[in-house]
Amino acid sequence: MRRLPRILRSTPVRLALMLVVLFTLVNGATLGGAYLQLAASTRAQIRSSLEAEMAGFDVTATPAALATLVRARARAADPADSVYLFLGDDGRRAGNADAIIRGDRAKLVPAGPDRQLSDAGYEQEVRRLSSGWLILAESLAPLDDLRRTFLTLLGLSLGPTALLSLGLGTLIARRSARRVARIERTLAALASGDLAARYAGDHRADDDLARIGQSVNRMAERQEAATEALRQVSSDIAHDLRTPLQRISVTLADLRARLGPDHEAAHLAEAAGDEADRATGVFRALLHIAQIEGGGPAQHFSPLDLTEVAAEMAELYEPAAEEAGVALHVAPAHSPVPVLGDRDLIAQALANLIENALRHAGGGAEVHIAVSPDRALTVEDTGPGIPEAERDRVLRRLYRLERSRTTPGNGLGLALVAAIAQVHDARLELTDATPGLRVRLEFPEPVGAGTSG
Repeated sequence: MRRLPRILRSTPVRLALMLVVLFTLVNGATLGGAYLQLAASTRAQIRSSLEAEMAGFDVTATPAALATLVRARARAADPADSVYLFLGDDGRRAGNADAIIRGDRAKLVPAGPDRQLSDAGYEQEVRRLSSGWLILAESLAPLDDLRRTFLTLLGLSLGPTALLSLGLGTLIARRSARRVARIERTLAALASGDLAARYAGDHRADDDLARIGQSVNRMAERQEAATEALRQVSSDIAHDLRTPLQRISVTLADLRARLGPDHEAAHLAEAAGDEADRATGVFRALLHIAQIEGGGPAQHFSPLDLTEVAAEMAELYEPAAEEAGVALHVAPAHSPVPVLGDRDLIAQALANLIENALRHAGGGAEVHIAVSPDRALTVEDTGPGIPEAERDRVLRRLYRLERSRTTPGNGLGLALVAAIAQVHDARLELTDATPGLRVRLEFPEPVGAGTSG
């Protein structure tokens, strides 16, 4: 039953429904036109028959003679088929029915319980004579029979066509739905970081879905090759530059030790060592962001409790907050908030947000950490905040606000948070806390995941 709405939304079924509707309209218009023509012809024949019947009566005859003639015709006719009736001015009545004259029309009524009239109505010919009214009527039952015949034809022609079209459309839709589902699974696997995923379609098929599947495979191959090349380059850079940077740091530390604290060049060696350490930190952070954006961590996601992570990180940063003169508050949810992700990465994102708030909020400020039941992690401070025009830019790598260039940092903290949010399909928002900055990280609802510590 779950597949039914999806099948009904599929293109083949919709096309089949459109064809059924189109066939119904065309067939209905054709049969309707034919019916109208035949109905008009049948009514004209009934009218002509009535006029011929009326012409057969001697309208100059006396009331007694007309009554006798009408009585003879009426005796041989069933009032459900034909009505013959004469209403004389002298009160004389003859025929197989009765009537009430209204203008130039007559309302026919049965002459008795055993003389029932037609339910289909009548075509009438009413003529005023010098001696009374002569009423002839012919049943419209042939028009009812014609209508039923055409409705039967319409049903017999549309029913099998609709069933056949919908049946074939449903079969094609189910086959297409399975192929679309395989393409969606392949794309989902690629998005989660499994770059080896491929669409395994029917190689004999040569249609739109087959070509889309082949395009997905070509895209996956190019993405896998590019990612592998990036990893190789990153590995080469790590191998070629990490050791020289570490050697520079060690050499500068040794130089500071040999110069001694009182040497005039000691501060230069110390500053150079700090810059070397900063370059090493930037290098490691950039590699970390590249690894996250490659999608690798998504393959190792597991259920975790966002409330528990927030509580642990708040406890970890309490000493640093006290040292910075910042009041750190945490408001966890009253119950576990399960999300699916990498625990270390989410903890790293929260750590970066807390450090960013402690660094820029200033002494005497407050930092609030909150977890809400809608799987949102919020870090809010009462510092100077970030101008609205700069909020997208601070998520870029190595971008720093002008006022922050004199403070420690490398401009990669929020960029790392953005990369972690992206790999988790989480929504990252930077808004004004009036005063201060509010950063909200909202995670998607886990599918079939429980809560884990």
